[in-house]
Amino acid sequence: MTIPLFYNRLDITSALNIVSDKTKVKKVSLPILSSSVFYEKETRIGFYKNMGGERKLSKRPQGVLCDISGVMKNSINGVDVAIDKSVEAFKRLQDSGVPYVLCTNESCYSTAVLAQKLRKIGFNISADKIVSPVSAIIQVIKENNHRPYVLVNEKVRGEFDRFDQSDPDIVVVGDAIDDFTYENMNKTFKLLVGGERKFYCLGRSKYYLESGELKLEVGCFIAGLEYSSQVKAEVIGKPSPVFFNQAASLLGMSPRDLVMIGDDVDSDVGGAMRAGLQGILVKTGKYREKDASHPTVKPTLIADNLSHAIDVILNSKKGY
Repeated sequence: MTIPLFYNRLDITSALNIVSDKTKVKKVSLPILSSSVFYEKETRIGFYKNMGGERKLSKRPQGVLCDISGVMKNSINGVDVAIDKSVEAFKRLQDSGVPYVLCTNESCYSTAVLAQKLRKIGFNISADKIVSPVSAIIQVIKENNHRPYVLVNEKVRGEFDRFDQSDPDIVVVGDAIDDFTYENMNKTFKLLVGGERKFYCLGRSKYYLESGELKLEVGCFIAGLEYSSQVKAEVIGKPSPVFFNQAASLLGMSPRDLVMIGDDVDSDVGGAMRAGLQGILVKTGKYREKDASHPTVKPTLIADNLSHAIDVILNSKKGY
């Protein structure tokens, strides 16, 4: 199957939905973007081997990391909707006393706005219980007195106004959505090849689900910039082990004592298991049937939804 030339984000997103629906497609020819848009680079293949694969938790988790989009809620025409039974399941987790942190790659909102959006649909959550790439990169900038150039979503651009952005010494790219124009991408490329600037990306997910359709995430744009500039990006967010370790440190626990619940077999589950956590893949959000037989990521458990996952965790922790 060959996909025609792509001219903008919408064209590529449409092609992505075509590919995801064709379960028998073996190879995709991409005239412009490299195959890393859809597949992890070969250098990544192998480090998930022999990681779990059981269909039950191998040990009782002492704490929980949980994704937000696709696990707790979906977005339909720009409106957040709680996934069936997720509000009640999350309350059961809170009432149990098991420590938790929400671990998201959402880079379009601050943690304060994310918490507010979740409260509106029934989740009792505060911003200090959410770890996101935006909050993490701001901490990095503060600690190192960086001067960032940022290509991020307009909704979080104000979070960086506190920093000196003249003569930037680092480049930060998040899910800029409609701001991924040629002009902005080319400016970012020039900064990367024009000096020794460190390159940070806010997450590296391939795609997300909105209004029942798959839409491109930041990952493919990062791959394009890396390919052209020959500068490797450091991931701030999933699937980076550093990000999972940061979330674990907030709970004062070792990653091996935690379980991650997510709908993304690569970024959520694969990333978590690489960092030493157990991984639960839920069949909601961006989940596809082919994820259950992923060639390299073998989830510790595959659950129907968040409610099912929480039940398994709490039943494994009787006597907690």
